[in-house]
Amino acid sequence: MMRAAVYSGSRNLYPHMVTAAKSLIANSSVDRIYFLIEDDKFPYELPPLIETINVSGQKWFRTDGPNMRSQFTYMALVRACYGSLLPDDLDKVLQLDVDTVVVDNIDSLWEIDMGGKWIIAAQEPNNNYWKPFGMEYFNVGVAMFNLKAIRQAGIEQVIVQDLNTVEERFVEQDAWNRFGAPRKFITLKPRYNECYPVGYTDNPAIVHFAGFKDWENDKKAPRREHWRKYREMTWKEAFACRGETEEPKPEEPAAAPKKTTRARKPKTSES
Repeated sequence: MMRAAVYSGSRNLYPHMVTAAKSLIANSSVDRIYFLIEDDKFPYELPPLIETINVSGQKWFRTDGPNMRSQFTYMALVRACYGSLLPDDLDKVLQLDVDTVVVDNIDSLWEIDMGGKWIIAAQEPNNNYWKPFGMEYFNVGVAMFNLKAIRQAGIEQVIVQDLNTVEERFVEQDAWNRFGAPRKFITLKPRYNECYPVGYTDNPAIVHFAGFKDWENDKKAPRREHWRKYREMTWKEAFACRGETEEPKPEEPAAAPKKTTRARKPKTSES
């Protein structure tokens, strides 16, 4: 089974993607990591197991769509389209926000039998926005997507249609909850998504800085020492944590920013 994971981020988030990926490599047997980015070239050295995918020419979301005007960019919206973006023979992928660090081994997440469920994710027990509607709400900042079941259900097209017509508060996360929760979700233990919306634990496996805009410098952000550790770690050291040696690709010159068809200057927040 291919252990795959995916991160997405606009240009200002590229350094955070590197830190997050180092932590994942150090604490898992991940085989392939996908970076969804805005450029043909990534401006930092990467090991061969990381593949970059330029989504700046994305075709799913209109520039005048309701969620293109939100605090989030199309980089968050395209996370509804993994079934089309990622290889057809990839059955599942672990989605991780760029403000996460893996601090304990998480190989067991890929071993969970998902059956026909779409997503494994932790619940937000105190989400007051959805509670009045009697709905359970899941945080997909850390989530395993069952691409095989999602493709078979044809739900990607439904999600895209929703995001092109309905202004969602937390864009694709709200859409997945609207059409899948809780029937198509498997509940993930909070230690795999320790954050303010989900709750804090004594033994986190994944630390998520959701709710903190500048988690590197905000002294109120818990467990910042983990972020600093992996920010300073080299790729070689990350692979050494799992007893491997893998050299990064030679660093290439940073690509000039590409013009896109967006009608506005994008915001930089992520869900």
